[in-house]
Amino acid sequence: MATIRDVAKESGVSVATVSYVLNNGPRPVRAETRERVVSTMRRLNYHPNAVARSLVRQRTHVMGILVGDAQSEIVTNYYYAGILAGVFAGARLRGYNITFFTAAATDQGIEHHIRAQRPDAMLVIAPQLGQDLPKRLKSVGIPLGVVGADECYVDSAAVCLDVDNVAGMQLGMQHLRERGHQPGSIAFALGDPNQESTRIRRTVYEQTLRDWGAEPQEQDIIAHSFHSDIVYAAVRERLELPHPPTAIFAGNDGIALAAIQAIRDRGRRIPDDVAVIGYDNWPIAAHITPGLTTIQQPMHDIGEAVVCALADRLEENLEDKVLSTKSMVKRFMPSLIVRGST
Repeated sequence: MATIRDVAKESGVSVATVSYVLNNGPRPVRAETRERVVSTMRRLNYHPNAVARSLVRQRTHVMGILVGDAQSEIVTNYYYAGILAGVFAGARLRGYNITFFTAAATDQGIEHHIRAQRPDAMLVIAPQLGQDLPKRLKSVGIPLGVVGADECYVDSAAVCLDVDNVAGMQLGMQHLRERGHQPGSIAFALGDPNQESTRIRRTVYEQTLRDWGAEPQEQDIIAHSFHSDIVYAAVRERLELPHPPTAIFAGNDGIALAAIQAIRDRGRRIPDDVAVIGYDNWPIAAHITPGLTTIQQPMHDIGEAVVCALADRLEENLEDKVLSTKSMVKRFMPSLIVRGST
């Protein structure tokens, strides 16, 4: 394999000059000299060592990804898949590679794993609440992006992007009300209570009921999980109690599908007896019978935007020679997709 010294010797220039050509600086190189060096690199089939270049530049052009729950099905779960599709698009657009960290966000010493891998920036997707992760990641000293939470991360100078969960819940609740469902007859199958999005959605659900003159009932807040078997059992149990709900608002479309199965197995019709509304707009939502009404969030846009925001921050850091201490919070508007389940 040709080395940088081989290129310098064949081009009749110094090793430093070849380095200036490769790195576009820090000193200028005359056009004819640059062309001679580039031509020699092609002829010798020279490829610069990416690791060595990263050590010189102190940049790896790699962004790391950490998921809040290492056990999550990040490949088959449509939320993760949608966010990651946008992340890959943004990384390709801005010239970055992506590396996954298999350690859980709750693992002690995760910051040491990150330092060892030397990513230029870190992205956390759907972190769990009640962790000291923001403080630990801030100590690494690289730009931090977060999707699905910001309450704990704004003090970490993080880039926090998410769907507007307040607007999404309001869209769904108002839709159910317009379909004639009374405030005391709408149940909420919320999902994982340890995620910030779940906490926000529950708060909006309860406040909306109070605004409509009904006090939220604990029995109507069901299925504290994303796992379909737990959801199925919880919905069956709620339907067997006195005064069953006429509508169920699910924390994601997976929960909604499990709820639909439980409703049918209980001998109820959808939407005549119980209406169901989901969240995320999974592809299957349009193909079941009846089609699933759902809140669509622009996951691809969110994933792409957070990578581009981190790339912008890295470029700012190069110019200012200091890590930004400013947080950025951005919300993306959801939309209501009405189908037969309501």
